[in-house]
Amino acid sequence: MEMKNSNIRLANRIFFSLLGIIVFGSFSAAIIGAVLISNALKGEAFSRVENDLKSARLYLNDRLEELAIKTQLMANGLEEEISLPFECNFSFLVNESADPATNELASYLYRSAGISGGKNEAGFVVIPLEMLTACGFRTDSLGSDAICKDGNTFWLFSVSPGKLGTAFSGILLNGNTVLIKKLQDILFGSSLYGTKPFGTVTIFCGDRRIATTVIGPEGTVAVGTRVSDVVRSKVLGEGGTWLDRAYVVDDWYLSAYEPIKSPLDENVGILYVGVLEQKYLDVRNRVLLFLLGITIPTLGLLLFFVYLVSSSIVRPISELAHVSQKIADGQLDTKVVQKGHTTEFATLLNSFNRMVNAIKNREKMLRRKNTQLEDANRDYQELLSFVTHELNNSIGSLLLNVSILSDGTLGSLDEEQSEVVGLILRDVERFREMVRNYLNISRLEKGTLKYNPETVDMRRVVVEPVVRRLQSRIDHRGLNVEWDWKQHAVLTVDTELMDICYSNLLINALKYGKEWIRITAEHTEDGWVFGVQNGGTPIAADKIHLLFKKFSRLVKSDDGAGLGLYLVRKILEQHGGEVWCESEEGKGTSFFLRIGSRGHRRE
Repeated sequence: MEMKNSNIRLANRIFFSLLGIIVFGSFSAAIIGAVLISNALKGEAFSRVENDLKSARLYLNDRLEELAIKTQLMANGLEEEISLPFECNFSFLVNESADPATNELASYLYRSAGISGGKNEAGFVVIPLEMLTACGFRTDSLGSDAICKDGNTFWLFSVSPGKLGTAFSGILLNGNTVLIKKLQDILFGSSLYGTKPFGTVTIFCGDRRIATTVIGPEGTVAVGTRVSDVVRSKVLGEGGTWLDRAYVVDDWYLSAYEPIKSPLDENVGILYVGVLEQKYLDVRNRVLLFLLGITIPTLGLLLFFVYLVSSSIVRPISELAHVSQKIADGQLDTKVVQKGHTTEFATLLNSFNRMVNAIKNREKMLRRKNTQLEDANRDYQELLSFVTHELNNSIGSLLLNVSILSDGTLGSLDEEQSEVVGLILRDVERFREMVRNYLNISRLEKGTLKYNPETVDMRRVVVEPVVRRLQSRIDHRGLNVEWDWKQHAVLTVDTELMDICYSNLLINALKYGKEWIRITAEHTEDGWVFGVQNGGTPIAADKIHLLFKKFSRLVKSDDGAGLGLYLVRKILEQHGGEVWCESEEGKGTSFFLRIGSRGHRRE
């Protein structure tokens, strides 16, 4: 069941990885496509607006040329002879018979508008409304919204000197719905988008709309409204062209603004052309919806294809994993059936089957070798047990006889004989300790060295008996035994095993120690720490880790087989404790045993 879940996770991982790549790629392509389409549509719209602005400027220039022709005819007295198909709003002739108001208006144009009067000129000019009224120009039809700032009017004008004097003529731009609608029809026709004209045209006097086709929120023409601050700064302040989206009255337009200049090259007005942005947004959205309608089904087909691909990849892997689980459970006769797989998978499965056969053959060989090793080890343990028992019995008899000889039971010995017998006695005791270690190793490896715990006083029951047993050897070496045992150490241990530990540690101290042996006990948070220290030559730090290995001997000698400290380590492990060594110049060598307060057997 666990293997099945693992396979499902693998299939999901492959599927979702490919899914993530496809979805990410699709959305990235969709976003990039949307940006490209939006930029393309916006670029096309601004290109059109820019061209429309040029067309509007050409239309106004055509009107100026018509005014220039009319003014020349008027200045030379040919106006009645040659009839023109267009009219102007206001015209007058300046000569010796002109009235004062006309002369004052002409003087204003010469002085303030930069008109010389000595040559043909045409352009845009701002004229105060009161001067026009004084000259008889009727302004009743002009609403207050259409008047420029400070009560001025905005004109297309032309000046031409001639035989009869200097002729002036002009077309009033304030509230000129005929001219502005004509421009609207030329550029955009009568097309609407929703309830508003798709394209709009505006003429500004300064920053104020004086003629426009822009419809305000209430459905009226937005005459009298002002241009935004940012456009005013760019166009009127800097004299530059604005080509960007702009919020015009109550909606966003893709707009083009350029300055209208006077003969003095001053920015006196703005010519504006714009189209509703919403139309292009809707076109973009429709294109994107169309692409989305294509993308989603395509994405669905790709996902289905990904599912099929991931399933085809995972299926042989799942089969391989299932067989691997059986082999891990020991069913080495299981094989993977090779059918319908790609060349790569077929090679993999063939190699897997050959590997299984190799594992099966090796398993058989290992079992055969293991059986042979078990037989050999059993024979070795039986031989070791037999030899050590026999040696132990013989050594016991030998030790008894030497002891009888040594203590004078069979008669007194002279000094030289006593010394020789003493040497024999000590050698036999060392030999007995060596045999006992072999015997204990045999019992440990056979599992007959049982753990029999009991709660005892460590010093009284374990340590002091060992010291008394080795007292003669301690005296012979002339060592002083020091006790640093501040508390009663009562804990649960196997006394026989602890006896082996202390016997080996004290014998080790007798072999290599000098002057003193210190036996310590200290209670800590982790339990009891027991120590056997001696004043011998310190052990090199890089050699300490070798002390507790089997048959490890740091000093070449016939005294011992390198089993004592190994036995100590194994016994401490049975008690759930540990043993370590610290050795330092001037402080001697110390062996420490840590055992829990209650004792604990490691299973």
